[in-house]
Amino acid sequence: PDAIPGKWASRNCMLGMESSGRDASGKRVMGLVPAEGLATSTLVPQSFLWDVPSNWTLEEAASVPVVYSTAYYALIVRGRMQPGETVLIHSGSGGVGQAAIAIALSLGCRVFTIVGSAEKRAYLQSRFPQLNETSFANSRDTSFEQHVLWHTAGKGVDLVLNSLAEEKLQASVRCLAQHGRFLEIGKFDLSNNHPLGMAIFLGNVTGHGI
Repeated sequence: PDAIPGKWASRNCMLGMESSGRDASGKRVMGLVPAEGLATSTLVPQSFLWDVPSNWTLEEAASVPVVYSTAYYALIVRGRMQPGETVLIHSGSGGVGQAAIAIALSLGCRVFTIVGSAEKRAYLQSRFPQLNETSFANSRDTSFEQHVLWHTAGKGVDLVLNSLAEEKLQASVRCLAQHGRFLEIGKFDLSNNHPLGMAIFLGNVTGHGI
């Protein structure tokens, strides 16, 4: 619960943060709410309400707000990602991972991502043809650290979008380049207040809990 802000921290179930449907005028919309979005009707602030593209179903639209808002807030707002930078995205085949890859590639960034199976790698390569063989590493162990450092000539990446825990989180931190930004969207290490180590800041890196 420490990782959940505000009055929602004491709730047993947040009951959804995104929804889609029709507004009072009948227009198809999708929206984002702090909690309790799993309902027949929701009250969504205008700034968190978007039109649903004509070629999307409402079911598809309901899966978009949380993952894209999370990825955009992490990479662009907090991480200040710039065109041409290099980013490591964990769990690339998940919702946030795919959103993050799409955003990074749209800015011309170089993407590394980790996946747990050949099927997930094939899926991402079919969806994002810009990714090549060196874009992928294994999520089942910490070998992604050596992969990233090898393919960046030891420099590391400018941004890490992390959702891994414990030793894999530590390995992810070591993937950062000088002045890198670590963007933590996982909750396990945050909630358990696990130590990180001060030495990483010798590289002038910054960390953000998303």
